[in-house]
This record gives sequence, structure tokens and C-alpha cells, in this order.
Amino acid sequence: MNITEEKVKLVGIAFRKNVKTYYLPKPHFPVKLFDRVVVEVNGSLQFATIRRPSINMDVKRWDIIRARDNVIGRVLRVANEKDLSYLSKIEEKENSAFEVCRKKIKEHGLPMHLVASEWSEKEKKYIFYFTADSRVDFRELVKDLVKTLNSKIQLWQVGARDAMRFFGGYGPCGYPLCCTNSLRHLESVELSFARMQNLPMNTAKITGACGKLVCCLRYELNLNDINKGENNEKDIKSGNNRPV
Repeated sequence: MNITEEKVKLVGIAFRKNVKTYYLPKPHFPVKLFDRVVVEVNGSLQFATIRRPSINMDVKRWDIIRARDNVIGRVLRVANEKDLSYLSKIEEKENSAFEVCRKKIKEHGLPMHLVASEWSEKEKKYIFYFTADSRVDFRELVKDLVKTLNSKIQLWQVGARDAMRFFGGYGPCGYPLCCTNSLRHLESVELSFARMQNLPMNTAKITGACGKLVCCLRYELNLNDINKGENNEKDIKSGNNRPV
């Protein structure tokens, strides 16, 4: 049998605090777009949201995706009232920790902007995501948070593009931001990509919600155009043509 004829029925899900779409076998019960579900993944229970209620995919392609993502599991059920109540308590806990961390950052006078907080029930720790213009020595902040929250603490510095994944939103095209919808990996975008597409050099029109050049400038070019542009970058004399 032709491998392209061997299909598997899947659903696309996104875990909490994670906008990437992962694929699991379609359950025997119906699910709808944006349903909150409980999934068993790699031996642990997690909450997720349905991003794609139904998709037929080649078995070979799914095998490649599973190996890449290292996510093996199944959808157990649509979140019931008890599940949603438990999730609400977790989110309240995260919101409270967020405010504590933001206050401590101010007290320590650190040049960082808190983006999101996450509670890991499995590891019993808080994870805080922040942005900063440069490296930040947050060792004293961590000690203070451990003492105040009485839990393990982990801080992750993320870039402006990654930060937008927590906030979400819509682009000038009217569609959800690419970083929260279709893009799995964020790459640098250069002004030369706009020049190759003969777009006006109006930064207000080609700048995204994150303050960086919009990601679609990269993938609207074909691979050959991108490679050509990158190879010729050294010949472009404009000082504005730097990775952003």
C-alpha cells in the first residue's frame, strides 16, 4: 500500500503556557475547538486546549513529528467541573505568585519585566518568565522568592518574540499572531526581506506587536530568495539592515 494512503486520525492540542501544537490520536468521544481537555502525556496528566478538532495525517509524517516532539499520549476526557475547579485554583496560585515576584523584582531594583508565571505540580516549583535588555543577576531574587513562596523557583529569560506567545493577539492582517498560531520556531527577521518583496520601508507597517519586524516577512519568501538575501547581505550598505 502507498504510504500516503495510510492515514491516522489526530487532534491538535496546546498545553497551558505553551502555544505549540502537538498531535495526539483522536479520542472516541467528540471534541470541539477550544475545548479544555485532560491528557495523559509521557506518563503524567496535564491540561490542554483543543487547537484542531480533527485532522488526517500520513502515518509516516506523524512518526516523524512524534520523534521530533517526544510527546506520546492520549486525550482522556473533556475537562469536567471538578477538573476546571482544580485548574482555576492552579491559575489563582500562579496569579498570586506573579504579583509576589513582580513586587520582589521592584524591591531588588532589577531591570527586568515579568511576563508570566507557571506552577509545575509534578515538580512542585514555580517558573517565572521575564524579558530584559541584557543579562540579569537574579540570584538574590531567587533566594527571596524561595523564602517567600516556600517552593522551588526557576527563572527563564525570553526574547520579545517569545514573550508575545504568552500575551497573544492579532496582527494587522486580522489573523492571530503567527508566533501564537503557526510558527513552532522563531527566527531572526531582516529588513532585506522586506526589500526583496518591494514593500515600503515604513517600520510602522512591518513591525509586529512585539516591536520587532513581523515574522511573515521571512516565510513569505521562498527558500532560494532567503538564501540569496542572506548571502548578499554584506553588499547592502544600509546600517538598518541588521537581524532584529
